[in-house]
Amino acid sequence: MNDTLMRQWDMLHLIPRHPSKISTTDLVQRLSAEGFNTTARTIQRDLTKLSATFPLICDDRDKPYGWSWRRGSDVMDVPGMDTHTALAFYLAKKYLGTMLPRESLKHLQPHFDMAGKVLNAIPTDTGIPVWRNKIRVLRRGQFLTPPTVQVEVQGTVYDALLLNRKIRVSYCGRNDSSAKEHELNPLGIILKDGLIYLVCTYWDYEEIKLLPLHRMKTAQRLDVPCQIPGGFNLDEYIDSGELDFAIGETIKLKVLFSSDAAFHLGERSLSDDQTVIEHSDGRMKITASVQDTSELRWWLLGFGDNVEVLEPKSLRDNFRDIVIGMTENYTD
Repeated sequence: MNDTLMRQWDMLHLIPRHPSKISTTDLVQRLSAEGFNTTARTIQRDLTKLSATFPLICDDRDKPYGWSWRRGSDVMDVPGMDTHTALAFYLAKKYLGTMLPRESLKHLQPHFDMAGKVLNAIPTDTGIPVWRNKIRVLRRGQFLTPPTVQVEVQGTVYDALLLNRKIRVSYCGRNDSSAKEHELNPLGIILKDGLIYLVCTYWDYEEIKLLPLHRMKTAQRLDVPCQIPGGFNLDEYIDSGELDFAIGETIKLKVLFSSDAAFHLGERSLSDDQTVIEHSDGRMKITASVQDTSELRWWLLGFGDNVEVLEPKSLRDNFRDIVIGMTENYTD
């Protein structure tokens, strides 16, 4: 009885959700690999009995017949989904939904539905679910509407990346008047500020490129293995500062912040070697080793006259030129 229960339990996990399906023969082979010796007749008999209790359906329109879970059926999960897991699924759908390919969302939808049921069932004094009104994720800085990525392009790129295959895309560069065809080697996907970037190389070259998916008009997966540059590592590429629009190497930044503006740097430092010293005029002198990037400069400019760049001299000179330019813009 115990062996039968375990075999049926494993078999239920092997059956996909509609419209995918699995044949009885494939189930026998998969179960055999799991250590269960059985026959197609036994499996068929089990499926017929289980379909009376579970939402299983058999596609017998053509051979080989296949079994699947009915579309929209609840997720079978033991132990059941707890509130913390449900909350994670809710946040994933709400804030990552646009970043995930359509097929992934389809497969996750039963889990999203189950998460909603679990969270709605949390008892409250009023009897009305209130969890939706208690959690928000805010973006830092000015919100910009993310550009639209074509669903087919996104799905093709994600599939090629997971299968380690090349793709042929029609891509419209920043300065291009029309789209051009390129053969790419997908190396990774990076999500940043509402944009989806493909880390890749062109053709047989090894120079790493960063292409936003919304500029791809079409994409076709090729049955050709992806060529990965020797020693490539996605985390090392991110650490290089390319995504922050690197301008130069690491610099020793020295700036004077107003005490109010500097407060948050006591909780979230710029670097591991950051030091904070109170200046004679009450301002805070911050010293830290950081990479010179466009994002660093945009961040500093956002503080306006609450920050003064001291070193390096090249950065101080750059800020002086910006201030002079802004003064000219605002001089009537």
